[in-house]
Amino acid sequence: MSEAKLDYNAGFFTELDGPAALLQTLFRDNKGARIGQSTVASRKMHTVDAAKPETVTILTNVDAGKAFYNRQNADEVFHLDVFHQCGRVDHRQVASRLRQAIEVYGFHSHIYASHHLGFKAGSYAVSADLVDVQTGTGGGRITGSLSYGQKLSLRRAHENHVHITAMLPGDHAASLFYLVLAAEDAIRAAGLELRRNERIVYGRGGGNGDLSPYCDQSDSFLRQKGGAASAAAQRHQYLQDATDLIEEFDTVQDVRDILEEADGGAGEQKLLQSLARRGSGEQALRRLEHQGIVTVEGGKVRLTEYGKGFKVYLDRHLPEIEAYLRRAFRLFRPPAWRPGRSKLLAEGQGGIGPRQLKMRDGSAPAGELAVAETVNAAARRSVETVGGGLEISAEDLREFVRKRRQKAELCLVVDASASMTGQRLRAAKFLARHLLLSTPDRLSIIAFQEDSAKLVLPLTRDWQLVENSLRGIRSYGSTPLAGALTACLAYLHDANVRNPLIILITDGIPTVADHSRDPLADSLEAAAAIRQSGYGFACIGLKPHRSFLAQLAERAGGSLYVMEELEKHAMVNAAWCERAGRVL
Repeated sequence: MSEAKLDYNAGFFTELDGPAALLQTLFRDNKGARIGQSTVASRKMHTVDAAKPETVTILTNVDAGKAFYNRQNADEVFHLDVFHQCGRVDHRQVASRLRQAIEVYGFHSHIYASHHLGFKAGSYAVSADLVDVQTGTGGGRITGSLSYGQKLSLRRAHENHVHITAMLPGDHAASLFYLVLAAEDAIRAAGLELRRNERIVYGRGGGNGDLSPYCDQSDSFLRQKGGAASAAAQRHQYLQDATDLIEEFDTVQDVRDILEEADGGAGEQKLLQSLARRGSGEQALRRLEHQGIVTVEGGKVRLTEYGKGFKVYLDRHLPEIEAYLRRAFRLFRPPAWRPGRSKLLAEGQGGIGPRQLKMRDGSAPAGELAVAETVNAAARRSVETVGGGLEISAEDLREFVRKRRQKAELCLVVDASASMTGQRLRAAKFLARHLLLSTPDRLSIIAFQEDSAKLVLPLTRDWQLVENSLRGIRSYGSTPLAGALTACLAYLHDANVRNPLIILITDGIPTVADHSRDPLADSLEAAAAIRQSGYGFACIGLKPHRSFLAQLAERAGGSLYVMEELEKHAMVNAAWCERAGRVL
């Protein structure tokens, strides 16, 4: 399947009218269906006999939602298995394509529902928050960290198929076709062939089957909340929910305040206005709903029983939750920089600092003896010496000389214009918190919006000061980039910094001039001044503005990281790459 097919042409949605209606009929009759040749879809559990891999059995008495997520009601969760040649399919790539497919489906269903074409879309949109994935490399909620599903038995059980579960409104069965196309594309991108299923049969499963090989910790929103759970399990669930909600809220205090308003009887519109003042939006309310914390019906918002317990926990244990979140910020690392897998360790530069291999110099202080390299040098010399045995002499000695790592002084120049509202600004704030907690560096922040740039945080290592500063940043207005770069230079010069690194985060191009009538020319001029200062510089921006941002980074003598979206994983990776160039 080519990438072009994932564009889902304009007529794709209406072509699904008949197939979607057929799926709905089959599901109502407690049956499943093949979608294409690779996929089996139902609301039940599926099994495959190794002796007959071409046949998939649907267990009509084992509801997928009840079996996988302990849900009380049946027929709430759709279950898709997309079969393929045995091999590893990157679950992160699958999740990315599934998110894209849901976004496209939402656009198509909205357009066609507005024009009363095809079948009418339901009152609730399909949410990526309510879709999970598992492959042979891992899994989790497709909008989450995707760091779950790592148990060996679970990964091995999914080496021949992509497992997808989703909670969808009943009249959105057409979205299943979008999900299948996305999963098949990820499988082909992994270099694997799709596997044809010859037929579906129906059977019944034992009531006490052991599902432990297929179970692991997860961040899924499909799991039923509440019920009988140990105090430790309940505490873990509260902490997990608080961590997930930070993706939509600035701080856990903001979460608590919104729950307080909901518990006080605030209606949906009032809550949405309150969320907007905090830099969040409707997606934050939907997240609370999907996590089983609130219910929204008829314009009224109420806390669920689980939500009431969650609110009480926030009231009583706010410092504990904030400490847990700080640990999550600190431990968050992109794959290339995780312990044991970083570039430095791959080059043999572990320990307290990077090290260089050198011949031992008797006039200098002794370093760390490199035993293997010393023996290799002696062996090479002995081969070149006629009749010589293996003897180690002074000229063979090799040593590792460690260089002390420097600290950097980071200045984040953050675009806080109106277009940064929501996830983009929260991703920038996440990066600030992460860098403060995971490095020994001092951090400063300059925010720019409307017609000015403001130093909101001087260089510091004070966590509370950083938190207070980040919470005060709200997005509005235009993009005065030139003024921001000029203000950053002036501040760093006055602060007498030693090893500065400027990281610019923006989603657009400048719209406000500094001292002329040309915002772009003024910004390039300010970037040239950064190069003259000798300061480190990196720009993180969006793909549509690559041309201008490339000029800006070149003028500043720095690096450019262009992204499809300002997403925290990619931003953290870019920052670590740039920081490595300053401190190693």
